[in-house]
Amino acid sequence: MSDKKNIVVIPMIIPKDKNLDKFGGWQWMLNSKTAWKYWCKRNGYELVIYDEPSLEDTTKYKITTQRWFDIFNFLDRKNIKYDQVAMVDASSFPKWNCPDFFKLTDNKFTVGLENDNLRWIYESVQGYKNIFNNYELDISKYFCTQFVIFNKSHKELFKKFEKFYKDNVDELVKLQTKTVKRGTDQTPFNYVMQMNNVDINYLPKPFRLSHLYRKEMLGHNWQLNEDTIPFFIKYGYVWFFSGFDKTQRDNLMRQVWELVKDRYDEDFFINNNNIIESKDVNKNATTLKFKKDIYNTFNKPHFKNMTLLELGCNHGNTTRVYAECFGKVIAVDMFEDNIKKTKSKCQDVNNVQFITADVYDNKFKLPEADVVHIDAGHTYQQVAYDIDRCIDQLDNPIFILDDYGNPKQEIKKVINDKVKQYQLKIDKFIGEKDGFVCTHGLAFNDREGVIINLK
Repeated sequence: MSDKKNIVVIPMIIPKDKNLDKFGGWQWMLNSKTAWKYWCKRNGYELVIYDEPSLEDTTKYKITTQRWFDIFNFLDRKNIKYDQVAMVDASSFPKWNCPDFFKLTDNKFTVGLENDNLRWIYESVQGYKNIFNNYELDISKYFCTQFVIFNKSHKELFKKFEKFYKDNVDELVKLQTKTVKRGTDQTPFNYVMQMNNVDINYLPKPFRLSHLYRKEMLGHNWQLNEDTIPFFIKYGYVWFFSGFDKTQRDNLMRQVWELVKDRYDEDFFINNNNIIESKDVNKNATTLKFKKDIYNTFNKPHFKNMTLLELGCNHGNTTRVYAECFGKVIAVDMFEDNIKKTKSKCQDVNNVQFITADVYDNKFKLPEADVVHIDAGHTYQQVAYDIDRCIDQLDNPIFILDDYGNPKQEIKKVINDKVKQYQLKIDKFIGEKDGFVCTHGLAFNDREGVIINLK
């Protein structure tokens, strides 16, 4: 688990008001919940559903407003422990490999800038100005309340917002519904935060992509036509489905979910042969079992701070699995064609560095890494050389080696010799077992691979 008890909170309350079927349905909430649950599990955090508003009148006190009144009491009542809280709208999907935004907060009130519709913002700020005694709000600091990260130090600020809102609720509802008609909680929340001089931290733009159609993010580069992945999926980390006719929300989010939902299946990258080849397809690849063992061993939060060096990436089939587990992957191969194939396998991730080099050339310098997969040369001398220099040049690395049970190679012997020489330990056997027959007829005489020095 993460060393921080951070949580993601999604308000998921379908209001009782009969006229709020304007979104075209509510399936989008459930899909959002599934996506966020996957992201939280992947990063070692907890997903919490805010489903108990303190006030029944959701017409006067909309859920978007009540969440700020209730959240601290709600978490205490549920006995949920937390360090930081990310409140996100259910009209959002995090990309399956979205980076950990909790690490970007510096423990401050953290938000995304709102500048997608400046006219709307200006009219909203001006419309609410009188009720805030004509305070001059700095629009350049105006943030969106769809995604807000905060902590216990902000509890008093939220109480101030609650008091102001309740003291002025009738006038605020009039502004929301009859005169300004520009939002509910967002602009009043901005006023209260600025008027109290809150130290605000802003997330990079990819963490709050909204108004996707305005930015032409729903399409792809049709001129090059090299890949058809929509821009918002390629370049965004959290996608918000707002800024368009709300009756289309359910339909649009359903379409997007159908496009990406398999990515939120933990085994998707391994099981999908269109992405990952295994030994039953490519004799030079590792087996499906090897990849699953790698994923189950290393797909944990603390490994996402580590760098893996892959000496001999071949076609990138295992590289793509490593990209799910580690913060950075360095894929090295001496053949340019192998690097091209690896790049193709990894086109939907951005944490892989590719190096074309002969790792046994004296000019090759070993990159810094925490984990090393040795799979370049397969002679006794080459593997021995790889292990020796990694121990000599790296700081106590974890080793991953395959072909341990390959009877035609001396991998098992050299591994056992080096384990004895350096007083290492084989911490885990991975992959297929003794007797497994590869597609080209080779039968293993021991386990496929090993992990050494697992921390």
